[in-house]
Amino acid sequence: MTARSQLLSACCAPPDDAEHHGLPPEQISLFKVPLSCEAAAGLGCGVKAKPILQALARERAVAQAWLNRGGTIIAVLWRESVVPRVGGEHVRSVLAEQGLAARELAGAARESTLRDSSSGAGWYRGDAVDRLSTEEAGIIAARLVRRVTAKVPLADGTIETLLAAFAEVCRHQLIDRPLTSARLRRKLIANEILKVGQHLHGVAFKALQEAAALGHRPVKGEQ
Repeated sequence: MTARSQLLSACCAPPDDAEHHGLPPEQISLFKVPLSCEAAAGLGCGVKAKPILQALARERAVAQAWLNRGGTIIAVLWRESVVPRVGGEHVRSVLAEQGLAARELAGAARESTLRDSSSGAGWYRGDAVDRLSTEEAGIIAARLVRRVTAKVPLADGTIETLLAAFAEVCRHQLIDRPLTSARLRRKLIANEILKVGQHLHGVAFKALQEAAALGHRPVKGEQ
């Protein structure tokens, strides 16, 4: 794969498949949640979702819990002895501890989402959401490299090296340091990006400095 192809396909990693097939729909509750990633459109935020899913998994009433790929829905499979409409309070309390709210889906919205989720594709349990963070890291890395190459041409080999190094920097901050504040994470990513890019010189390094200064989230006109 060429460096250009790597840039174009950075957001195309395959989703995790959670096993939903054959689960009793009457024991599943669905909740609309604000867990979309601010750094990668259309992707759930692994950093925010992981502690929530792990907390739900520790609840006695919960058999399993998943986040959808977009970070907009949490699905909960209740244990047989639990009445779903009563169990919903567990989900709301767990999210409230993170300063978030959840709205339970009902009626046509619930039925439609249940049909969409029946294959299990694109749903992540607490032990799998790191895959979302890894994918987010690749997307951020590609964004930073595009900022640089928009100002100065780089050899394919250099692009490949930067993509791998930047992705590892972001992966480390997102997965290994999940308790870092968003503000500090931006600073740490920018600092580490400059360190791993020190082999660039002149206008190329200046372009990298400018790219890092914009932060790892998309700015106007970026994806």
